[in-house]
Amino acid sequence: MPLMTTEQAADRLGVSVRHVQRLVSGGELLAIGTDRVDADSVAQWMAQRQGSRVRAWEEPTAWAAVALLEGAPAAWVGQAQRSRLRSALAGAAAAELAARTRNRATVHRYRAHPRALDRLAREVVASGAAGGIGGLSAAPDRCDGYVDERVEERLVQRYRLDPDPSGGVTLRATRMPIDVVEELAGGRRQVLAGLDLAGSTDPRERSTGHRLLDRALGQLRG
Repeated sequence: MPLMTTEQAADRLGVSVRHVQRLVSGGELLAIGTDRVDADSVAQWMAQRQGSRVRAWEEPTAWAAVALLEGAPAAWVGQAQRSRLRSALAGAAAAELAARTRNRATVHRYRAHPRALDRLAREVVASGAAGGIGGLSAAPDRCDGYVDERVEERLVQRYRLDPDPSGGVTLRATRMPIDVVEELAGGRRQVLAGLDLAGSTDPRERSTGHRLLDRALGQLRG
């Protein structure tokens, strides 16, 4: 497990040491001991922001963006907001879209016993990011999906998940009704998978995610 000091993490992220400490307290970075931060968690935090400092949309807006790109109505936001959001999407690039929609869920990564993966996969809404989409190989040793934030801790306890930025389990906890998430992730829809892949630290996955998002943005522009 590669480590860096809190000060090194702050330099890497371009923030203050106190900000890093807040990220650790909020579970966005993984601390090891009193002054060490897991370097993988730092890399993943940066990947979620696409190297950009653009302001993220609020969670309902982020999910509305996913819906609009999939041709769904996004009924939880008003008509005027949908119109403004559609205009913003028409002028966005894939990396900006990925950065702005990062608040759709809080991402936590864990290590699990291999025998728990199949059972855990049945309790999450898989976006397709680990399913071989876009020419990538399927990853049967990974579980990557969305869960209601109110049940995440129960899953962690039930399957004895240990926090690990390099682990094979990615839980994306959201406040959006899980039936809405399931609808936006189902069938042949690919926007959500594209967003998840675009936030990966793996260059090939990230490139595939951007390609899927570019396609969706192009279709929106008509």
